[in-house]
Amino acid sequence: MMPAQETARELAFVIVTHGDIGESLLTVAEYILGRKLDNFVAVKVPFMGELQHVIDTNSRTPFAERRQLIREQISKAKNQVDKGSGIIFLTDLFGGTGFSVASDFLTSDDGVIISGVNLPMLLKAAEIRQGSPAEVAVDLVDRSRKAVICRFPPSLTG
Repeated sequence: MMPAQETARELAFVIVTHGDIGESLLTVAEYILGRKLDNFVAVKVPFMGELQHVIDTNSRTPFAERRQLIREQISKAKNQVDKGSGIIFLTDLFGGTGFSVASDFLTSDDGVIISGVNLPMLLKAAEIRQGSPAEVAVDLVDRSRKAVICRFPPSLTG
């Protein structure tokens, strides 16, 4: 009797952005690809004004409370998609709240954070099937950089 063939587990991707940027990028990527990306999830970093019903924005520690709320959302999202093959956090802004809080989840070699998430990066991530988070991150950053193009009008290019 032959052993059951083991299926490769996919890397998990948690998109952490201000406002609805991550959710919108994920929706567009799924539309372009024509399929649901089950190993991707988006987390919205809420603005302080959106949290008045959740935290006391007049307290002495509203930013600490906001950070804790975001940490809980990222933890829930991570648990939803992480199957043990590694995780890549895709954030919109280096040093921003999402990047900072996601950094708390880098506890071993199975996780990486990339800032500057964009649509070409998500499309490339969706096609990757194997590799360590670090290897995949290098590929994603390379793809993302190559997707940034500046086109000048003919009058400026001579």
